[in-house]
Amino acid sequence: MSAPVRRVCLVDVGTNSVRMIVADVSSQRISSVILTDGKITRLGEGLHETGVIGEAPLARTVDLIGKFVTTAASFRPDIIRLIGTSAVRQARNQADVLKRVLDATGIPLEVIGGETEAVWTYHGALGNLFDLTPPYLVIDIGGGSTELIYGETLTESLRAYSVEVGVVTLSERMIRSDPPQEQELANARAEVRKAFDGVISKLLPFLTSSVTCVGTAGTVTTLMAFSMGMRLYDPRKIHGHGLQRARVCELVSRLSRLSLAERLKLPGIEKGREDLILAGGIILDVLMEQLNLAGLIVSDSGLREGALLKTAGLLN
Repeated sequence: MSAPVRRVCLVDVGTNSVRMIVADVSSQRISSVILTDGKITRLGEGLHETGVIGEAPLARTVDLIGKFVTTAASFRPDIIRLIGTSAVRQARNQADVLKRVLDATGIPLEVIGGETEAVWTYHGALGNLFDLTPPYLVIDIGGGSTELIYGETLTESLRAYSVEVGVVTLSERMIRSDPPQEQELANARAEVRKAFDGVISKLLPFLTSSVTCVGTAGTVTTLMAFSMGMRLYDPRKIHGHGLQRARVCELVSRLSRLSLAERLKLPGIEKGREDLILAGGIILDVLMEQLNLAGLIVSDSGLREGALLKTAGLLN
């Protein structure tokens, strides 16, 4: 008897971007991707200064969520699920945000915790990288938080950590000049080291030379596209490709010398990421240094895909 097929729409409402996937799921796998889309709305803009999500970023985000829900409905999914991460977790006006989304779409926005985000990202990032050998370490650098997840198998013995430092928060707090000043860069690196010290000390005893590191989300995929000189983003060329720390250092060094306008002209740098990619590169570079990682495998899949599988009821 064949496994049942469920069609699921998952909308990931992040600190920097909103991403949607509509897919058929069967036998604990995404059997067919019907549609994917995503846009930068910068929901977490100014959040670290005010503690609240502002009207302009909220309006942009709610408008896009509404458009995604309308589009997804035409594909007749069995379920449409909206999940919110770091920005919604941290906002003092979270209740207002949830009401706005519910009023606009008729669907509740579920706020997931950092550890849940980490575990779902782990499953999504590794779900279709079939030839990698355990143990695994997954790094997910988001807009408002960064997740580190270690596992000895695909499903068990997970050590998941979430730190509320991401590309939006680090950029807004530490990098204000254009191009950035040397002291700003040094302060940003010091901030990342301090924020992750406790998590690094917990992970290091488990990391041996045999660990397979996988990086997911916009920072890692953008750096890979930039490294490859990719004018038009092609996930098939990104997914499963290796990115060495030495190359990350080169890319971060180059980005740190450029203005925002100059970065936007570079291949692989999407409009809306030109002011964030440097902070993301710094986070990745510092983490790879602290974790003694020579390189990682890039995954174009992550939280969105892991949450979709969870929604289909195929993960424990």
